[in-house]
Amino acid sequence: MKIKDLQREEKPREKLIYKGLNSLTNVELLAIILRSGGKDCPATNLARDLLNKYSGLRNLLSADIQELTSFKNIGYAKASCIRALGEIAKRVDQEDHNIGSAIKKPGDVYSLVKRDLIGKDQEYLVLISLNSKSRLISKDVISKGTLTETLIHPREVFKKALLKNAYSIIIVHNHPSNEAFPSEDDIKVTRKISKVGTDIGIPLVDHLVVADKAFFSMKAHKLFSN
Repeated sequence: MKIKDLQREEKPREKLIYKGLNSLTNVELLAIILRSGGKDCPATNLARDLLNKYSGLRNLLSADIQELTSFKNIGYAKASCIRALGEIAKRVDQEDHNIGSAIKKPGDVYSLVKRDLIGKDQEYLVLISLNSKSRLISKDVISKGTLTETLIHPREVFKKALLKNAYSIIIVHNHPSNEAFPSEDDIKVTRKISKVGTDIGIPLVDHLVVADKAFFSMKAHKLFSN
């Protein structure tokens, strides 16, 4: 069935107007963004196919332009709309964690970085710089690649922390394998960074390992001292 064959109040845009946003499915919301489908393919069918391919909104909204345009009936215009929607969602999430927000527990850290790290196909090390009241100064990517003692040197971490006038720091990295559990190398690097931080007066508060739906706090599990 094509969208034009639906009753007026059942078409996605009209349904939004007459029944409200909460009445719409993810397929219908995406169909509104896409505006049209293709030949013999209404927008709702295209939206459903996209959501099925990417197993939901999160993966779809993080797909890049080239990947999206390889999908039938998705050109650069539609791909740009999808990417723009993903960026808007990311920025809205970031507004909830503005500079100056208090970072009080591991869950606050996870909320701050999850959109940046979830779904990545390589490891990212992120530095969170805090002031004396444990409020956010900045969030910076320090490196990409496997987290090992040879690739991650405390110098790179504390160089950025000093530039940000950090009182204390938290580091976070993701596991593309989606296993939110630290490796031996992760623990070694953490202890090394913690020791340097203690020596120079910028303590390491925590190191989180994050996966798509979970995180691991090394501080909570007492894997290093600070």
